[in-house]
Amino acid sequence: MVNTEKITTKQAYILFMLAAFSPLIRMSSVYGARLGGRAGWVSIFVACAAFYGFIILLGSCFKRQGSVDLYALYKSAFGRILAKVIVVIYAVWVFMLAGFYLRGFADKFKELIMPGVHDSFFTITLLALVFIILSGRLRNFAILSELFFYVVLFALAVILVLQIPKIRPENLLPVTQYDFHHIVRGTLPALGVFAYITPLLFLGAADGGRAFKKHGLYSAGVLLAANLIIFTVTTGIFGKDLTAVMEQPFIMSVKIVGAQGMLERLESVFLLLWVVTDLAVIVMLTHIFLKITGLLTEIKRPEILRSPLLLGVYVISLFFGKNTYNITSLSEKYGLWVSLILGFGIPLVAVGVIAVIHKKKISNQAFLPLK
Repeated sequence: MVNTEKITTKQAYILFMLAAFSPLIRMSSVYGARLGGRAGWVSIFVACAAFYGFIILLGSCFKRQGSVDLYALYKSAFGRILAKVIVVIYAVWVFMLAGFYLRGFADKFKELIMPGVHDSFFTITLLALVFIILSGRLRNFAILSELFFYVVLFALAVILVLQIPKIRPENLLPVTQYDFHHIVRGTLPALGVFAYITPLLFLGAADGGRAFKKHGLYSAGVLLAANLIIFTVTTGIFGKDLTAVMEQPFIMSVKIVGAQGMLERLESVFLLLWVVTDLAVIVMLTHIFLKITGLLTEIKRPEILRSPLLLGVYVISLFFGKNTYNITSLSEKYGLWVSLILGFGIPLVAVGVIAVIHKKKISNQAFLPLK
């Protein structure tokens, strides 16, 4: 059966962070250098602070609500009909994202490992793994994801240590008041990835969202460290101009380490871990889609839809261009802004509406006549 039991708040955050590593490695360094320039590392601090502020606001609403339930939050703010329309938009978004990352996975492996193999081999192989995972419980996958999460963190730390001698301070400094607009623009790539936390909240939490803010602070700290490592070992080594036009700058940085014989197998190990992050993001998105489908249609067993869902993800992946460049361009033009609107814009509007409603209720109670 598909995840009939919910995951805990901590497991939800870890699954989110593991899934976030894939887009951060693939695109964050490129966009960060392109939009933030050498001040992009400052943008990361700003983005993580904004992310935690967002978590604090949502946590306050969930605490008042008594559970981590984004659908219930939207119904309270917008009403049942409009909430359903919004949730349908989320379903389309996560479905398109799943196809997007599936296509990116296939192109990445074809380019870096097996240039002569057809794309379908990679996509079908990954979808087969996703199908197996969807046949089990999300909690079991979340437990396994926690293990890989710490392994990926360790791998990033190793890469940073090995690359420190090659980092050129002039590629990252100085940062002055004239870089303010670059700092603001440079927050967009990271925030676009952090926005994935919002659809994950449709899954709820087995512990009712206890310590939602505490785990959110931990998540913001980990994402800050991971982003800084990725940005430092790319822009800090190659410079902002070169990094901005490279397709996989972080992988090139890993290749440099392997080529110098420091750790000959490092590249292979890291690519394997990258596969895990791709798997995590697609599993997360497909689980969310099935959950949303169950909410909208009241289907008691949405797992029966996993086969047509994965077939649809495969089909949509065929329409996302034929190489990494087209995928990156599409993400920059449209995907980033859609993520920001759905990930932060709509939830913040909902929080604002609920705050106004709550304030009016308090005001009305204050003016009730005494009996």
